[in-house]
Amino acid sequence: MRIKVLLIVLLLLPSLNISACPPTAGYVGAVYSQGITESEAMSYLNRSRIASKLNTGFFSFSPYFKDGLRAIYIEIGSYEEGAPLKAYIFPGSKYTLLLVETDASLNKGPLLYAESLLSGLLNPRNIVNESGSPNNWNPPAPYALWIRLERGVEVKVNVVRCGFVYSRLREPQTGRIGVIANEIDYNLSFGIIKRIESRGVGVDYLGFNEESMIKASKYRVVIFLGGHLAPATGKFVLPLLRNKTAYLRHNWLISPGTWGTGGIFIVIAGSDRYMTRRAAEEFLIRWADFAIRAAREGAVFMEFNSTAIMIVSSGRCGILEEPELQLSSEGNYIKAVYREGHSDPCARFYIAECSMTDREIRITLGRQSTSLICVQCIGVITANITIGPLPPGDYKVCINGICGHINISKS
Repeated sequence: MRIKVLLIVLLLLPSLNISACPPTAGYVGAVYSQGITESEAMSYLNRSRIASKLNTGFFSFSPYFKDGLRAIYIEIGSYEEGAPLKAYIFPGSKYTLLLVETDASLNKGPLLYAESLLSGLLNPRNIVNESGSPNNWNPPAPYALWIRLERGVEVKVNVVRCGFVYSRLREPQTGRIGVIANEIDYNLSFGIIKRIESRGVGVDYLGFNEESMIKASKYRVVIFLGGHLAPATGKFVLPLLRNKTAYLRHNWLISPGTWGTGGIFIVIAGSDRYMTRRAAEEFLIRWADFAIRAAREGAVFMEFNSTAIMIVSSGRCGILEEPELQLSSEGNYIKAVYREGHSDPCARFYIAECSMTDREIRITLGRQSTSLICVQCIGVITANITIGPLPPGDYKVCINGICGHINISKS
């Protein structure tokens, strides 16, 4: 099925006007191999009350075309400045399309959020394709794919010439950490996460239903306690874990990503409730600084091949003649500590480039100053880097040209 859909995308490309100018926004969508009726969708949406606004009709998906497409329109959250997070459902007898408005760079975060929020209606396991297109494409590419699968109709995607600039997804406004967990995981693990408050960042328990997800869209950092099989919350987590669920068979998992209105999610889960508690304890020890920094300043996060790389950097006075790299493994993760001497302690590392070929991971770190006024001493800059989840095996890790080997063993 995925190969067939890819061919459809390739067939669409020749009809596009490559010289078109930049769009002002975009749309990302998921096609489900699941048929629903409009009345079924409306009944669920009215019953769950997840939408602050709900109606049906014909909607335009480009400011440059007047024609509209029939869909169910819902508003399922809001951005910092109050603008709504817009989603559209296209019911079908065999396939259903979920389409979400995003920025012109086609950030998939709002789609992940919508998939989780609507998982009680549309099963994430039935997703057969995800794609996106800017709003100077008409109709949106996900719609063209859906109509081809649902009705066997070929739709030409047109691109308009325009003169506008790219937009950016706005940030969520709540610089606190929200937690979604069912009653079992709440009782066993929420107290562990709550300890973050001693470091100066508030933690709010949001509950475990659709209303909780709406609240969560306003947070810069949202933690999900429990995996894809957890009662009540598992349906929300499944779209976020994607192909990482295998790591939960006999182990624990901490998995971050971008979602919602530009913030990040962190799934803390285990193969059972007690392994989830162990994951929460590990989070408090190893990952809390990352979450706190993300809540205060925004995420420092990259991802490739479903593997996340997170970095927390610090500086101190000291002398280090040669760069050094220390590697260790914890569960399905590689922990790397990289240190390098610098003219002062006020610089911090950031991830400039990263790549993963077979079992070789290469990371290039850049340095940036954090203050105009700095203590006068020679400095040592440290990067604490977490890479994972990764399957068991031997890995070579190179950071700024310094390499080492590490093994991730089977649980």
